[in-house]
Amino acid sequence: MNMAYTNNPERPHVRMEAVKLVRSGWSVRKVAWHFGFTHSAIVKWVKRAPYDRRARIIPTASSRPHRHPHELAPEIVEAVIAYRKKYHRGAEVLRELLRRDGILVSLSSVKRILERNELTYPSKWKK
Repeated sequence: MNMAYTNNPERPHVRMEAVKLVRSGWSVRKVAWHFGFTHSAIVKWVKRAPYDRRARIIPTASSRPHRHPHELAPEIVEAVIAYRKKYHRGAEVLRELLRRDGILVSLSSVKRILERNELTYPSKWKK
């Protein structure tokens, strides 16, 4: 689920009003002062705003990153899942099998991959 960085339903309308004022001749700094935002925010809104006169809003973009810089490669995730389905072993054994075949991945990453893909079994010992 992508959450926006604001929940204010009026914010897209305010953005478009600010853009209209800039396009009608107001300075960016004056519009920023008028609405209480930074001038750099107003400049970004003007760049993102459609030129269609019928457009009424500038939608709120998600603040979620497109990709995490330390994310595991998809090939490693697929290898862990394939080894789990092939050998039906725990994370410790899978990590050693992967290491033996030249795929270096930490034990915590193997456990996390198995958990996220619902390939773990409930412990008989935990209550």
